[in-house]
Amino acid sequence: MKLYCTKDEVSINGSVLELQEIKSKIEAMKEGDLIQLQFDTTGNTQGFDILESTMIIRAGSGPSYTSYQKGIGITFTGGIESLKAFASLFNFEEESELGCHYHWDDACDSNYVASGTLPITVAVS
Repeated sequence: MKLYCTKDEVSINGSVLELQEIKSKIEAMKEGDLIQLQFDTTGNTQGFDILESTMIIRAGSGPSYTSYQKGIGITFTGGIESLKAFASLFNFEEESELGCHYHWDDACDSNYVASGTLPITVAVS
């Protein structure tokens, strides 16, 4: 599984099974929970600036906000309703084709996604 990053966007790429596992972890979160996802950083950056190793997902409050900090990785923080909506982006059918993807920033309104958040794409690879 890969986490591609630029200063302007993030792309989470994995097999259908890997993405469904992330979905299950996010759906199980309760307020105050934190999960840390690890990604493979070897190989080609596919036109992105870097392959990041870590994404931290925190269950907080309100619309989600995603940011990048060097040395920490990608941080996604949002209320439970935002997390449920975010988890739905990882719900790919078993027969989904390579390249099938969803855009988090386009998927929801300001009740779920905070203004100025780093856009996220979730894709089958």
